[in-house]
Amino acid sequence: MVTGLRTRDDLMHATGAEQGWREAYYFDFIDPDSGLSGFGYSGVHPNQQIGDVIFALWKGDRLLARFTRWDFNIPRDIGEERMDFGPLCFRQREPFKAWTMLFDDGSCRLQLDFKAIHHAYYWADSEAALAETNSHHYEQQGRYTGYATVGSDRYVIDGVGVRDHAWGWGARAEISNWLWASAQFSREFAFNVFQLSLGDGRDIHYGYVYRGGENDFLHRSRLNAGYAKLNQTPERFEVELETRSGQQLSAVGRVLNTFDISHQELNKQGYHYFCATEYESGAHKGYGYANFFWKNHACRPMDWRVNGR
Repeated sequence: MVTGLRTRDDLMHATGAEQGWREAYYFDFIDPDSGLSGFGYSGVHPNQQIGDVIFALWKGDRLLARFTRWDFNIPRDIGEERMDFGPLCFRQREPFKAWTMLFDDGSCRLQLDFKAIHHAYYWADSEAALAETNSHHYEQQGRYTGYATVGSDRYVIDGVGVRDHAWGWGARAEISNWLWASAQFSREFAFNVFQLSLGDGRDIHYGYVYRGGENDFLHRSRLNAGYAKLNQTPERFEVELETRSGQQLSAVGRVLNTFDISHQELNKQGYHYFCATEYESGAHKGYGYANFFWKNHACRPMDWRVNGR
């Protein structure tokens, strides 16, 4: 049941007065059969008149295509176009159920249809810690089908992944680190966890376990991450989750490829990685993404527990 969201929340919102107000869409996918994985992100800060787009497409650990730009000239009154600038755009087909992601930079073309497998998970339904910032965020897992072409090569994609949508006065400038992990094992088994440290020192988390029916919100979580010795990029991590209903889950994530945008974003300074990931939970194998951020190496996520309220 979507409790805190309205149908119109799946689209754009009126711009707030805060200088840091933003709205952003993010879609990621991974197809284990073809080895294709990738993601697309588009965000706007209308009061700063800037927008950014991030896109990456991989086959295994080989990067096929990429696009990053942080300084699109965005008008203050941008409306529908905030889902459609630069080479990336998103199209809603049915609220909270079906979307399409499109990318075309002349050398890489991609079209993917997303169909949700569960109700959108709205952060405010399970944790109100960011309420004072007027920051809103929800995410949803689903199946992706479509194609990509890179030069003369054409790839068919049939995979899994997540999408999310955020708007409001973001608190990311005050966050010292986070680790976000999303995994899908089947149409009736998925999880998501997002642990972060706020500027005032509080550790909080968002997330759920989905086993058909409704999303079961997290009560406790633990993430234990390992990194490469030389360049310190993420390599693997362990997840331990306990939901409010008492359900327990553990999983291991193995990073398949890493897209590094560290110290590139205008509105956030630090180390930032998008990682296609293979997951194992008992006898189940799944796929998804993980997202790592830390301001400096002293606060890099390692062994980290968060207890719910």
